[in-house]
Amino acid sequence: MSEFLERYRWLIVALFAVPLLSGIFLLVEARLDGPDPLVIQTGDTSIADIRVDISGAVQNPGVYSMPDGSRWIDALEAAGGATAEADLDSVNLARRVNDEDKIVVPLLGQGLVAAASQSPLVDINTASQIELESLPGIGEVRASTIIRSRETEGPYTSIDDLQDRDLIPDSVFDDISDLITVGP
Repeated sequence: MSEFLERYRWLIVALFAVPLLSGIFLLVEARLDGPDPLVIQTGDTSIADIRVDISGAVQNPGVYSMPDGSRWIDALEAAGGATAEADLDSVNLARRVNDEDKIVVPLLGQGLVAAASQSPLVDINTASQIELESLPGIGEVRASTIIRSRETEGPYTSIDDLQDRDLIPDSVFDDISDLITVGP
């Protein structure tokens, strides 16, 4: 038997070495290849359907569907444009459209009354993250800070609390002070 082993020693070593080396090669190759690339399949995704009610001094008042990212000027164009009696200086046409916006284009001389009806005041004690982000100068971080402050320090007693608690700069407060309230 020892003569047999001595004579076929290399053949026996090769029979064990080849499968062992093949297995090591396959494991190393699998490690070097890395994971399969991430494949993201997108189906037919529809653009968010935003509906805006536009009335007042416009050619065709009504409710219009607008693509996400539209501005009030786009809603005005969808309504056929302004009439000759429209006071467009009283409307912020650069403002982004939000779902359920009520845009009132006032007649000349009615600017202040119409401006107040363009959107309800945002109650900073009950407003959601999205409602706060709709205010000029309030992004995701500031909205989160406002919500966190009312949850940890208690409800706001006046809109001035936003400045007293150092939540927003003076310039932002000046922009939103006419758009916010603390509720009844």
